[in-house]
Amino acid sequence: MMKYLSFILVAVTIFALSSCDKEKNEVIEEPHVHEEEVITTVRLVITNNAGFNKTFSYKVDNGFNSSSPATPVIDDVVLDANTTYNVDVQVWNESETPAEDITEEVKEEGADHLFLLESSPSTGAGSIGFSNGSKDANGDALNQTLDFTTGDAGTGQLTVTLKHEPTDKSATDPPGAGGETDAQAIFPVTIQ
Repeated sequence: MMKYLSFILVAVTIFALSSCDKEKNEVIEEPHVHEEEVITTVRLVITNNAGFNKTFSYKVDNGFNSSSPATPVIDDVVLDANTTYNVDVQVWNESETPAEDITEEVKEEGADHLFLLESSPSTGAGSIGFSNGSKDANGDALNQTLDFTTGDAGTGQLTVTLKHEPTDKSATDPPGAGGETDAQAIFPVTIQ
């Protein structure tokens, strides 16, 4: 009887140890953490049917949201009055060599992003109106491409904000959209 109990005890111990070995060898996958891309540049590629084709940039050498951001280099956006333009908003990491176009990643993750454009003034001389913004895969606003329609001659500002994980994709301003701001560029505008 003792031999029988010893045999059972040895078998149970071997089984328990082999189970522990299997658990030690199992690979436990860590949850995927989405690492924020460094964005140094917001570009506006502006075209129209009359042959206008210019790129305007807002660049911060060490990136937006840096703990000590560098002084930005900003192009003046100069457009004709009462004209419609097609606009392609791009985000780049120009601290890499070669520079990395992050726009495609933003479009692929469109449900988690929103470009917001605001004109100051919102109407009249120096203003820009927005329409036909692109959509994400769910049919919600992304606004990575859209149309500009300029007002009468004058000066103003164009603010371009990229929101990450917005809570309201129908919002027209950054506070209303919620989420985090990945980049915000304020361009001076001259409409002539």
